[in-house]
Amino acid sequence: LAPADTLASQLESFAPTVLFSYPTMALLLASRVREGDLAIRPQEIWTGGETLTAPVRRKIEAAFGCRVGNGYGASEFLALATECPLGRLHLNEDWVVLEPVDEHHVPVPAGVAGHTTLLTNLANHLQPLIRYDLGDRVRLLAEPCGCGSHLPAIEVHGRDDDTLCLPGGAGMPAVQVVPLAVSTVLEEE
Repeated sequence: LAPADTLASQLESFAPTVLFSYPTMALLLASRVREGDLAIRPQEIWTGGETLTAPVRRKIEAAFGCRVGNGYGASEFLALATECPLGRLHLNEDWVVLEPVDEHHVPVPAGVAGHTTLLTNLANHLQPLIRYDLGDRVRLLAEPCGCGSHLPAIEVHGRDDDTLCLPGGAGMPAVQVVPLAVSTVLEEE
């Protein structure tokens, strides 16, 4: 949530070899690299928390010159799915159950995106979550992935808010506010 200039300065002094971020923030950092306002060269970048589209992935990879991997998680279960070499997300089904459901919480068949998704955390014995409504739209893929993984592949629909761009004042550059910053302020107020 720090201002972009502060974040860029901190990243440059830390010089990370691996960067983990939301796709919208990684895209913002990529634009700063392209503009010459950020000089870091991570060896890999991992994103999560929002939808990573193919065009956004390409822009980030081009700016940083490294691979971008993607994962899917939530506060209620951090490592829901991890991307395989073919770019599909594989569900960590031995630790979590995800049920794509319709608006009445009735499970939908594989291949159909649910209205929302229910999560059951099989790893949390202190505070079990059973059929917790995540609010995400998930589709369990009916066909097995070509990568050979036995874990089911999923597609996540949603979590794709846009970055808020505000015009700069007299001679000032535009200000970009990532979705996380907006939602954090709204939730706290």
